[in-house]
Amino acid sequence: MNMSSLSRLLPTGVVVGLVGGLVLTLVFVAITMEGSAIPEKPHNVPVAVVGSSAATSRLAAGLERGGAFQVTSVPTEAAAVDLVRHRKADAVVNLNTHQLQTASADGIQTPPVLQQALASQHLQSADIAPLKSGDPTGIGLMFLALAAVITGLPSGVALALMGRRRRPTSLADAGGQSLLIVGYAGLAGLGVAALTAATLGYTGTQFLIVWAWESLLIAASMATAVALVAAFGIAGVVLAALPLLFFGPPSAPIPSPWNWQTSGIRHLGPFAPFGSMVNGLRNELFFPAAAQTQNLLVLFGWLVVPILLLAAIGWRGRRAEVVEVAPIRKMAAAA
Repeated sequence: MNMSSLSRLLPTGVVVGLVGGLVLTLVFVAITMEGSAIPEKPHNVPVAVVGSSAATSRLAAGLERGGAFQVTSVPTEAAAVDLVRHRKADAVVNLNTHQLQTASADGIQTPPVLQQALASQHLQSADIAPLKSGDPTGIGLMFLALAAVITGLPSGVALALMGRRRRPTSLADAGGQSLLIVGYAGLAGLGVAALTAATLGYTGTQFLIVWAWESLLIAASMATAVALVAAFGIAGVVLAALPLLFFGPPSAPIPSPWNWQTSGIRHLGPFAPFGSMVNGLRNELFFPAAAQTQNLLVLFGWLVVPILLLAAIGWRGRRAEVVEVAPIRKMAAAA
């Protein structure tokens, strides 16, 4: 078989697609295997300790061995609990009252490990931020993010490829697409939130919280897909899928918190839209006093930057149209 026959059998586009699919598969396997094949262990997990200086120092010497935990001495139990509420500590050890207070909503790994490490202290355990009874491991929050990406990513690809034009041809066209993205995300998020309320029990105010964060990630996923497909064609589907889908579930801080995961995920997870949505939703549901600035900046960044890219493409398309039409108008006027 000569080269011309081979090129007819396997056009360049097909070869690029096959190689690209293989590369994506290998990237996905590498990311997921890093998280699942390497044993989970704590990395500087913050623990607030109430007690005398001498007792706290002895406890810290054991817990901080190997960089597993990071002990902070706190004068009162109320101040220690406040650190947990703000997610600046994952547990409270009160050596005066012999109590261990953990927050399973922050991660289900920390409580049993601390209980085992502090067994000689004979501490009474309590959970000050328990998970929802309908979602006892918190894994439902990760699936909410996955539902948002699965909703937004293909919807964005369809909007870009099945519309009248792949690229917006004016600012008005880009604005119309942006409004459609936001409206669709709100409706889809409402449907997912309603289903979540019925299955996992996130009702009342929690229903509104789920709706808001779900809609935000759907909009970010959809806008990213529309903008990248508009800019790069079919290759844009791959570029959108990499951060949203392939790195999505591994970047989530549930069921394993970021300070229990590998170095790459610990550092990159907070900047991924998937991970930021899960972290922000968990904060809003169980730790309303915790800071949300980074989570919101990341998600709105993944929404606003693609919309600005669409606007730039639309503005450029309008300018190109004006440049092409101007000579024709001059010729018509001269005639």
